[in-house]
Amino acid sequence: MLNKKTLQETVESNNFKGEWLDLKTAAVYLNVSYKTLRTFQTMGLEIVEIGRIRRVSKTALDNFMNKHAI
Repeated sequence: MLNKKTLQETVESNNFKGEWLDLKTAAVYLNVSYKTLRTFQTMGLEIVEIGRIRRVSKTALDNFMNKHAI
């Protein structure tokens, strides 16, 4: 299992390749906690769930953040 620092280093070295991110990587992408990301879901962030797999697109993350910009 990856700790937060290792996950951050992995994400940075991969430059977030690919459109779909797992939720822990998505939290790192937005620089928020996993719990905050789940709160964003209740606020309308679209997360795709197929069976036990949950993914969110970078486009959905960017759109959500832009929609809630002040």
